[in-house]
Amino acid sequence: MLYLAEVLKKSGVFGSGKTELRLLASQRGEYNWVPVPGDDVVPADDSGNFNSGALVFADLNASKQVQGSLKEASGQLVKILQNFSRFQEKFKTQEEEIEQWKQSLTYQSQELNRREMEMEAHREEVDNVQQELARLEAKQGEIEAQQGEIDRLRQEAERSRQELEAAWTQLQGEREELQGSGSVDAEQASRLQQWLDYLAEVMLQPEELQESLTRMQEQLTAQEAWLEERMAQLEDWRRQAQERQSQLDEAVQDLDRGWGEWHQSQLDLAGQRTEMAVRERLVEVKDELLQGLRTQLSGLDEMATQMSSLSSGAAPTATGADVDLSELERMPLNNLQERVRELQNELETGMRLVIDEQEELMLQRLDLNELEAKVARASGGDRTSLEAELADLQESYGFLNDTLVGQRRSLRERERIMNQHQSVLWRRLGNPPEPVSSGGTVDVSPVLSRLSDQQQRLQQQVQTLEGELETLRRELEALRGQVEQQAAADEAQLQDLKDRDRQLREQRAEIAQTWGRVNAYQELLDALRDRLTHLKDTTDPLSGSLEHLQELADSQQNAVTQLQEVVGHLTAAE
Repeated sequence: MLYLAEVLKKSGVFGSGKTELRLLASQRGEYNWVPVPGDDVVPADDSGNFNSGALVFADLNASKQVQGSLKEASGQLVKILQNFSRFQEKFKTQEEEIEQWKQSLTYQSQELNRREMEMEAHREEVDNVQQELARLEAKQGEIEAQQGEIDRLRQEAERSRQELEAAWTQLQGEREELQGSGSVDAEQASRLQQWLDYLAEVMLQPEELQESLTRMQEQLTAQEAWLEERMAQLEDWRRQAQERQSQLDEAVQDLDRGWGEWHQSQLDLAGQRTEMAVRERLVEVKDELLQGLRTQLSGLDEMATQMSSLSSGAAPTATGADVDLSELERMPLNNLQERVRELQNELETGMRLVIDEQEELMLQRLDLNELEAKVARASGGDRTSLEAELADLQESYGFLNDTLVGQRRSLRERERIMNQHQSVLWRRLGNPPEPVSSGGTVDVSPVLSRLSDQQQRLQQQVQTLEGELETLRRELEALRGQVEQQAAADEAQLQDLKDRDRQLREQRAEIAQTWGRVNAYQELLDALRDRLTHLKDTTDPLSGSLEHLQELADSQQNAVTQLQEVVGHLTAAE
């Protein structure tokens, strides 16, 4: 079973020690770790190069004995923490999504209630419209009935006129016969009296027709007034529809402007995010440059310490196995002095070479970081060429750095060998064993001067770069705040635009329904107006016909009265 453990090293009396592992947690699954209760410690025979307190992964068998080698746990723990951080962020995001869903459901519920109320209002409005249409259809039926009544009156007047004309023609024939004979007998008088009675019965009564026509005209006038009210109401609906249409058009234009502003804000936000990414990369590059400068400064400090030790003529602390001290003891003194001078010259030459290469490495590091900054800001074809140049420069920098590391190691080895030779020479000259400066030491003051100049320049560059990094981090933090604020504002604006768009779509549908109702009313009322106009056009000539019938009836009444008087005289004369 795999365990997470802490390395414990305990030193013994004679420098030896033992290594133990304090078990912290055991793995139960890929992402499932269970803490180990208590203070469970197991021995570890081989701890490798791990120091006390290091965290490692150990594979233990059932007897809790270490199987295989220990594995460093820092990298894996970092990954686990990163995964945990991502899980936390994902969980937080899911919580925010759930909260948004709750808000969305609440809003949808409110929207459904509002839509139900609107549908209820629309249902009432539809009922009112249907009732209004029913009244219009009833009015249309009344108008059709009046049309029928007018046709009936016209037919009755025509029939009465024909009957009257036929009776009058017959009566005229009888009258002519009467005038030709000069007298009438009882049969003729009876027949004339029958015709006169018939004429009296079939005589037109224009007063009844006039009353019916007047009543019909009054109804037509009332219906025309009612129709004018409906036309006024229709115009009011049309005006309201036009006003709502104008408001809708303005709202649509305002919404289009809002969408344009949002898209422009998105472009600006994308530019800010690009700028933020460039600044983040610039901070990384400058931070890497700062770390490199600090590493170089540390190397210069170490080199200056070595040079100082050479200048002070310090005796070596250990004897290398590659220097035969007995041979140095047997070597003639003059030869030994000459050998020490050669070693000092070689050491001084090597130091100058290392300092020159250190300066070259520092310049390449500056060029490398400047080129990395250019690559971070570049795009397209320029970025490709810069990346190729950066790869070449990185290869050159790595080669020089590796060379410099080897030369520093060789320089330390030369220093150790020179110190051993100088120590033997110092003792054979009869000097005390303490390391005291003499004319035989290496004069490294020029080298130390150059090292000091380099240290000062590097220190100034480090301070300048630290100030630039601090400024860049503040600017980056401010820019990140602006981006987050702008992103939140754009998200709120997007939601507002979606809500407004949905509301405008609903208003557009309502206005379309209003226009449909207006057009339906317009068509129906136009048909009713045409029918009323036709009826009025029909009743106006009928009024003239009734006046003519009235005149005809009056003349016929006079003629009948005269005939009755004539028949009475003739009958009395006989």
